[in-house]
Amino acid sequence: MDKILSLNNWIPTEAKSNLSKAAKAARLRQALKRDTLSEKTGIPTATIKRFETSGEVSLDNFLKIAFVLGDLEVLKNVFIEPQASSLDEIIAADKKPKRQRGSQ
Repeated sequence: MDKILSLNNWIPTEAKSNLSKAAKAARLRQALKRDTLSEKTGIPTATIKRFETSGEVSLDNFLKIAFVLGDLEVLKNVFIEPQASSLDEIIAADKKPKRQRGSQ
């Protein structure tokens, strides 16, 4: 199984479910009990169980779990600007003024 999950075409509920399953699989690969993960993260065991079964978790706790399970590094690329796939895209991007604020 790849460390990086493809989020293409995921709706948020599917993303939560897939991320929580991947976190549980990573915990089990490392032979960690929920109690051990709880000690290492400072997150209550019940919160870890809720995350693994429902996908519900705070961003802060998600990041702690990802850090302990060794997958925090892949999250650095979540909001990076996509690379151009052609010379035409590069030229078109240079012609457009870059907005500094959101549009909505």
